[in-house]
Amino acid sequence: MKNDITVGLDYSHNNMLTLEASSYADFTQFLFTSAYKLGKIEAGFHSLEKIKNYNAIIMSIPKNINLAPKEIEVLEEFVRTGGSLLIIGSQGGEYANRTNINELTRKFGFEFVTDEINDSVNYVNLQKRPLLANFKPHYITENVKKIILSSACSLGTIKLTPKEAKDIKVEVLVRGGLNCWRRRFDGTDWIEEDCPKVPLLVTSEYYHGQVVSFGTLSIFSSLGREYGFSAFDNDIIIANILRWLTLDITAEGKVITIEIQRDLFHWADSVVKRKKWENFSDVVNVGLKYFKDNYNTIMKELESKQQDRYQITSRPKKVEEEKEEEKVIDLIPKRKVEDLDDIISAIEDISGEKYERTLTGDEEEDILEKESEFIGELPGDLNSLTVKELKRFCAKNDINLPVNSRKADIIKIIKYVIDND
Repeated sequence: MKNDITVGLDYSHNNMLTLEASSYADFTQFLFTSAYKLGKIEAGFHSLEKIKNYNAIIMSIPKNINLAPKEIEVLEEFVRTGGSLLIIGSQGGEYANRTNINELTRKFGFEFVTDEINDSVNYVNLQKRPLLANFKPHYITENVKKIILSSACSLGTIKLTPKEAKDIKVEVLVRGGLNCWRRRFDGTDWIEEDCPKVPLLVTSEYYHGQVVSFGTLSIFSSLGREYGFSAFDNDIIIANILRWLTLDITAEGKVITIEIQRDLFHWADSVVKRKKWENFSDVVNVGLKYFKDNYNTIMKELESKQQDRYQITSRPKKVEEEKEEEKVIDLIPKRKVEDLDDIISAIEDISGEKYERTLTGDEEEDILEKESEFIGELPGDLNSLTVKELKRFCAKNDINLPVNSRKADIIKIIKYVIDND
């Protein structure tokens, strides 16, 4: 870290966060070990010249005192011209702390809400100590998995006009969980209501400067190990906030190691040399920027191609399954109608009951016409013939058989006709 970064702490508005307070000893130790040059602002913010030498100013919410109009004007100009500001709220917002801090924060596109945040599911010991894990990707939330903002008020973002939006960019980096609820002062009473995904930490890029804000001092505490500076990743997010406020992060970028396919590397390298780009990183950054700006369109195209590829590759599998089914069907023995008649007749002889055949008379005639063989003279023992052979004999000799005749019945009818002839 550069050794010329100066951070000023507001001491002029009954602020609770001070270097001497034992309850914030861990945070104070962190500031010293991080090589920040520290200063106390005890005369207020009445002169831009006196505060412009600070890279960043930390202001915990004033207690029982208002910011003067001149101070609000100076602080706004400080940020507008490139200064950085960390504004820390407290439970109940400006109403409970009897101050006018929102007159300043609204200029940056957000405000403190008069409430106290709780979580009914994800909390540590008390519901007013919500365990948070809903972060927006940002330098400030890098390597941060879980934090606790105990006894915190939420923040509200202000709708900006198109003209204001050109110079003010507000982002919500930390939100409450789905089970968040709050006690909010509605102007008359404190009411309880659900507030899922409520904003809890915001950043504002205001002209040439930057502002970060959240609604609790407990994150700096040395007294509560389960919710203070050393709890979970609280110290990491505070360190990230101060670095983001005091360093030119966007210009410096971050060094990372990535694997690139060999053909893509050679192509990009040739582009850098041929088009005289400054370096290889520019090509990667341009590609990522284009991907980010067109993310939805690109993902839809990729998903569409994957779907088409899946359909093409899945068709042969379906054909193969159908062929396998045909092979299985071919293995099933094929029975002739006459064989089934023999089986049914045998069952009828045993059971003494009549069973209806599913073949119609027309179907039986079609089958008989297809048979090439035909019976001439009958043997002495008609039982030696099959039902099929008996029916063919009857068909040739114009002997009418009742529908669903059994073998025994057919033999009786044949013998009756022969005897009468």
